[in-house]
Amino acid sequence: MLHSKKTFRLNQLAFISAFLMAFVLAAACVAVEPVYAQFDFNFFLGNTVSDEDINGVIGTEWDDAANYADIDIEPQGRAEIWTKNDGTHLYIAMQFTADSHNPWVAFQFDLTSHMSSGADGAIFGHDRLGENEYRDIAFGGLGSISADSIQDGVGAINIANSNLVTVELKKPLASGDLAGADIGWVAGNTYTLIIRWDSNGGGSSGGDSSHLSGPARDRSVFINTDPIPEFSILTLIVALATTTIIVVILKKSLSNNTD
Repeated sequence: MLHSKKTFRLNQLAFISAFLMAFVLAAACVAVEPVYAQFDFNFFLGNTVSDEDINGVIGTEWDDAANYADIDIEPQGRAEIWTKNDGTHLYIAMQFTADSHNPWVAFQFDLTSHMSSGADGAIFGHDRLGENEYRDIAFGGLGSISADSIQDGVGAINIANSNLVTVELKKPLASGDLAGADIGWVAGNTYTLIIRWDSNGGGSSGGDSSHLSGPARDRSVFINTDPIPEFSILTLIVALATTTIIVVILKKSLSNNTD
């Protein structure tokens, strides 16, 4: 009977230990995670990505980027999005399922409302400007886009089976290309980003999604001077040590009660 009672208490100890371990680790994670809820997308400071790795395939180059899953995109659908900067370039990648095998995807940087005249942009897969390619563009108002004479940045689009679309972009924060209406973004500031795609004509085909349907959503983006927060080794050691001390105290207390 005594043996059974002791086993029960040891099982209790094991359960409490596991619970405390999970609780302390979770609390430690929260402690090192700053809150950036006021921004739609946080472009954390990360490693430089080579031009060759901007190829339409999501790889390890995005491991130090902020990752956003199930983001509503216009005119329809949900996407996974990655964002970061290296102090000189901003990086953005997006992956979603389109309703055709020939869509185009566009980003508008700065200014509000869809296709604002004078806004900087990037477009991928537009049949007239560059089929299956990236183009650095400027918007001239609703229905008007033009490729910049100087093509800044590197981009890629890849359309895989089941119309899975992947785009990657490496773009200078400030190229100095005023003729192309290029952005002059500074780290530490907040800006605006608009994302749209199309599949039903005017540079695309085969689908029913129009970039003119519904209002465009202005997304706030923050060019961060800090890297993405990580769960540090020091935090892990402190959490494990704290849990170990608590478990030892509990074990001693249970041992005294069973004697």
